[in-house]
Amino acid sequence: MSKTLPQDLIAEILSPLPTKSLLRFQCISKSCFALINNPYFINMNLERSSSRERSLIMETSTHRPKNYYSVNFSNEDRFGEPVKIFPPLIRRRKNLYHTSISVIGCCNSLVCIRKYDQYRGSNQVAIWNPSIKKHKKLPSEPDLDNDKHSLFNFAFGYDPVNNDYKVLKTAFVKNVKLDNWGLEPSWANAIMQPKKIMVYSLKSHSWRRVEYQWPYKEESFIYSGPPVFSNGTFHWLVNSAPGISTLLTFDLTTEKFGVQTFPFESYLHVELEVLGGSLCVSGNTVGKGVEVWMMKGYGLASSWSRLYTVPVTFFYRRSLMFSKDGEKVLMEDDYSNKIFWYNIKEKKFCGIVDQNDKHIFNKYVWTADYVESLLLLDGDSDN
Repeated sequence: MSKTLPQDLIAEILSPLPTKSLLRFQCISKSCFALINNPYFINMNLERSSSRERSLIMETSTHRPKNYYSVNFSNEDRFGEPVKIFPPLIRRRKNLYHTSISVIGCCNSLVCIRKYDQYRGSNQVAIWNPSIKKHKKLPSEPDLDNDKHSLFNFAFGYDPVNNDYKVLKTAFVKNVKLDNWGLEPSWANAIMQPKKIMVYSLKSHSWRRVEYQWPYKEESFIYSGPPVFSNGTFHWLVNSAPGISTLLTFDLTTEKFGVQTFPFESYLHVELEVLGGSLCVSGNTVGKGVEVWMMKGYGLASSWSRLYTVPVTFFYRRSLMFSKDGEKVLMEDDYSNKIFWYNIKEKKFCGIVDQNDKHIFNKYVWTADYVESLLLLDGDSDN
């Protein structure tokens, strides 16, 4: 009788374990190293990540250069102590006052970050797994990198059909024809139309130019800023005619644009969000607070359902995530930068404290959340 367990059984036993333990187990034997680095095992480990600890990445809102911290919240009512982290594009001892780091997006435990050098006018982008301190820098893209007359927008998402992580890079040209649209001058920097589009594939580690067809026949303006990612698709809000808004979509699998109806014209101001993987809209009302709606059947205009209304006394900035039981929503206050749990049924707010019973202070801005995984195990080390 063989004393060796089948590889499938070993994988089933090891896959739910924390990433730190699995990283140590690589040293046990060659066969164990091969198993843990196997893409099938890495995906199995990711699928079971819901039972592991979640963390938030936050940045200081007052310092320059900004500092970054990771906060564990396995206990949803008591967050862990902030731990300083170093995004891979930051050189720890280099003067960074002329550079800025921003989080483009996060997906399946990977975080996409961008460094912008204001002196050189250059961008550098990396995909990063903060839980194992590995990253992969994106190659330069001369077709757009040498374009000094456009503004660039980045977005990060996952292509579920091809099991690939992609970065969308769009060059925009300002459109100043705003008079007929009734828009304030302060919107001028945000109202743009696409000029060129490139897609980076993590699988191929390369950029590819997308030949696209703009889905609007008439002149139109993107006014929602960076796209929101949900259901394998990026989303923008577009003024397709004066006083008429639609959802512009970009499917990461087909790499094609589309248009969906947007039945929220009555609000003073609307923003796109994502909660529980579903597309959401937050709309400001007059004297009644902010209403949050969710598209429960993707692509179906009739499936929009109102989830909750945030009281007008709360300076709502955005919703971050649901609690594990789905009864609460983590929200960020625009006035204090503090975060609160909002109980949907009881319509009550609950403050969050750390391990020392202190409230999470207002010097932080919350930028991304992630879970532990082994993705990018073959990437470059952060240090």
